[in-house]
Amino acid sequence: MAGIYNRLVAAPGQPIALGAQGGVLLLQPPAQIAGQLTLFDMQCRIWHLLREAGPDTGFLPPVVGDYSMAVVQRDLNIWLGRFIGETGLAPDVSDRLVTLPVFAGMDYPVPPDMQSLYGIDYTPQGQQTFPLISVNMKEWNAYCADITLSVGQPSAFREPFAGYVRIFPQPGPGQAMGPGIGTVTFNGTPDAGDTVQITITNPPNAPVVVPTYVVLASDTTASIAQAVANLVNASNAVVGASAFLQPCGVSNNSFQLTAINPPGTQITYLTTIAAGEMTVTPNGVATLSPNGDTMTFYYSSTGKWLTYPGDTTQLPPQLQMALVHGLLSEYWPRKGDAAQGAYYLSLYDRAIKTAKELGWNVRRSGPQTIAGFDYDDDFNYRPF
Repeated sequence: MAGIYNRLVAAPGQPIALGAQGGVLLLQPPAQIAGQLTLFDMQCRIWHLLREAGPDTGFLPPVVGDYSMAVVQRDLNIWLGRFIGETGLAPDVSDRLVTLPVFAGMDYPVPPDMQSLYGIDYTPQGQQTFPLISVNMKEWNAYCADITLSVGQPSAFREPFAGYVRIFPQPGPGQAMGPGIGTVTFNGTPDAGDTVQITITNPPNAPVVVPTYVVLASDTTASIAQAVANLVNASNAVVGASAFLQPCGVSNNSFQLTAINPPGTQITYLTTIAAGEMTVTPNGVATLSPNGDTMTFYYSSTGKWLTYPGDTTQLPPQLQMALVHGLLSEYWPRKGDAAQGAYYLSLYDRAIKTAKELGWNVRRSGPQTIAGFDYDDDFNYRPF
């Protein structure tokens, strides 16, 4: 059994044990943590504290006027970059981790909000992650400049310059595009007599209509996934001269479609269920998703651009009101109240001071100590 936040996973034959005294399973904790604000939350706070009509006072968000939704959104993004800059790109305030797909080529663009790069991890599709070695410009010119035409799985990258890192060896099509994948998942309550039909198309060939599966009284969503996968595996999509899919893999109530040749993103599939309370995901025509190697960037950021109402700044939650206070320090003088502007500017400055101190407070996993790793350890013992 494994769980994370509001997810709970249990495999057949592995019962959930709470111990001899019983226990409590928390399956649906709050979706947010204390202090976390979305773009919409911050806009509502600004209208409310600015004494403007808005959702907090029973009105719709303003779309015209001095403090419309679009204006407040733009100004919050401006203050987000300003706040992170004034903290000096403080650790744990501006840190970000982003995983991106790999494409064939020597020069790879860094994330647009990156200010300073800490490191890059590389993950070959379906294999173990490893770090790429960082090489400065002079070392690169001395050791790698004459062999940059090498193609394959990278081992090193050149320090960022003009928004790019150079990778050695440069990834080729084999690294950039793995075989496309798609997942079919059954949920709900199956009833005897329900039918499941899947049609798979690899243009320009004719669609492969997999034989219909009729649900039995003894079926579960897991047994249905296995039965439908078996039918797919016996179809012309998987066997024969015109096969274009690998044999399906099954996991509990899901099975996966995988293209034989990358990228396979032209392949579509449609699963339909007749009658009953069982559902399937996706419930319409879907396309295999591209699947290949990835690179994970660790870096200091100027902040995530806020576009949609549910977007968050990715600042520590206890600092997210700083943007609201900063923007109010600019809006109140526009309304003719400089004293209110000065008050909110003082709150903003206090948040900057807190942000600069935060890096010292959150990293407690490796404090300095003279103690050993065990009672009888020698002080000079090192396990690495």
